[in-house]
Amino acid sequence: MTAVETPADEIELDTELGEQFYEGSRQLEAQYTEEIIDAIRSAISHRFSKDDRPARRDAHAFDNGCVRAIFRVDPDLKPELQQGVFVPGREYPAWIRFSNGNFVRRSRWWPDARGMAIKLTGVPGTKLMPDERETQDFILISHPVFFVDDLVRYKATLVDFLKGGIVDQYVWSLLRLRGREIWLALIANATWQLNPLFEQYWSMTPYRLGAQSPRKYAVKYTAKPQLGSKPSLWRRLATYFSWGFSPKQEMNHALARSEMWFDFYVQRFVDDRRTPIEDSKVEWTEDVSPLEHVGKIIIPSQDIMSAGQAVFCENLSFSPWHGLPEHRPLGLVNRVRRKSYLAISNHRHELNKAPPAEPTGDERFKRL
Repeated sequence: MTAVETPADEIELDTELGEQFYEGSRQLEAQYTEEIIDAIRSAISHRFSKDDRPARRDAHAFDNGCVRAIFRVDPDLKPELQQGVFVPGREYPAWIRFSNGNFVRRSRWWPDARGMAIKLTGVPGTKLMPDERETQDFILISHPVFFVDDLVRYKATLVDFLKGGIVDQYVWSLLRLRGREIWLALIANATWQLNPLFEQYWSMTPYRLGAQSPRKYAVKYTAKPQLGSKPSLWRRLATYFSWGFSPKQEMNHALARSEMWFDFYVQRFVDDRRTPIEDSKVEWTEDVSPLEHVGKIIIPSQDIMSAGQAVFCENLSFSPWHGLPEHRPLGLVNRVRRKSYLAISNHRHELNKAPPAEPTGDERFKRL
């Protein structure tokens, strides 16, 4: 049965590509999704009531800078890759938000998960979600897998993590998990970052490429930095431990000198064991699913330190469900994201009295 996209709360599984409801129950999955949303909304409201403002995202709450970019699709794509936004030779203006994963602000030297949220603009076609009309988002993280795919344990660890204390986040929340989940959560949140432009990022979860059989199949995404030269280890350590260090400043220094590039790849589904759809803890390794180049992300030389650009960045909303049916998210983690990202985005914008606005890609900001 081919999946049917619906803008309402209900969504049909793409069973052809291996999707299954949590514990085999649509109702149970919906129940836990609502409980997760309630927990997040409560945590954001609590911090807002304590004058911790503006109301921020529950994850990746603090950015390391937003950059203007161009997403350039390869002109010589294989025919089976020519789906959705992957139109050979097409260029899309884009905004990219680099971020720290935590809900609370930590020291600039504190290890964390890191995010790269890409928003293509000027994308025609009917979208999976109605809140943005001409965008396509790719949500990438500095680790190739998501640490848990059980909703009971995810909710339990999330509640503790959102309390914000060191012990809550790095002791009690981990104790809610089991075995390998603990290890995955630790290493996912243990990235020391000198410059967001130096890191590789992964989608962690699978996505569909193509909307209809027989052309559709499951893929994951990754973006690799294209670095001509990287500072020596000694230089990186000296910079990292300097008093005025910040990833945003380092990114700004790099972009003052020259443009930067990322290569954008897909990995294709191989089989249910080595590249599963519903088990987010399994990495799709490159020896099993080789990288296939589909485009380049060009980040022009620019100044990212404008106060206006920072406000613009804060007000952006990202979701893996912003986009075309040809890039439909797959799996439990993404289905939870579908409702939660929209609900939390609406909640924080309401608290901040800042209506969300869809970017065009033409925005420009100057430092005053």
